[in-house]
Amino acid sequence: MEKSRTQADPFRELTWGDLTVWVGQAAVTAGRRMQKNGAVKRLVKTPDGGLLAWVQAEETFAAHVGFEDGELYCRCACHSEDACEHGVAVILEYIAHLKKNVPVPITASNDQRFYLL
Repeated sequence: MEKSRTQADPFRELTWGDLTVWVGQAAVTAGRRMQKNGAVKRLVKTPDGGLLAWVQAEETFAAHVGFEDGELYCRCACHSEDACEHGVAVILEYIAHLKKNVPVPITASNDQRFYLL
């Protein structure tokens, strides 16, 4: 899903189609359900512009999403080998914050959630 991302915040440019190509329709649907049900907690931006949050699903997972060389990636404590619905939920929660003009704080590079990934 390589795109020219000229804006300072590449998450603003993501579409449903981008997310579906990235992770598949089933994971997008599950991630959207999680986000709408309030599963994403303590959302923060990382110093490099990524997103980090707790996601309460069958267990509570730390999920980190970002861009590397223009490509979207996800690292999640659920240990999925690919991107997962938890990462989608984090992105959708961030987009909801943007739409409501709710600020998202920046976390320290030693946030405990990084150690779980």
